[in-house]
Amino acid sequence: MALRCPDCGVAALGIEESIELGSDDRSDEVALQIVECHACGAEYVAVYEESRRGALDDESVWHAAYPADTEALNEVRSIIASCRDPREADCGCRGHQRAREFVQDEDSPGVDWEQPKPIVFVRD
Repeated sequence: MALRCPDCGVAALGIEESIELGSDDRSDEVALQIVECHACGAEYVAVYEESRRGALDDESVWHAAYPADTEALNEVRSIIASCRDPREADCGCRGHQRAREFVQDEDSPGVDWEQPKPIVFVRD
């Protein structure tokens, strides 16, 4: 499976960096990411959310790319790099705390939280 770029439509979007944030009040899994298209070069701040709440076979995924300026992209890179184990959702380090704040604060400068671009999985 591949991810389709919300800009050019090519199945060439890659998750370049990611920090797992665990659950919140609406999702069982949340991750803050940097995604980049290997075809057109577009870069985004992305948020992945997965919920398995409700019926046993009910799973909901929301993966969205948000347009961001260079400063915001660099801030997310710095947040992720500051953690020794970004895959550990229960980590209490300052990087994880900052990532949670970043995702919850939809006023983060440099990110267009009002214009989410859904990330679509494409079957090969």
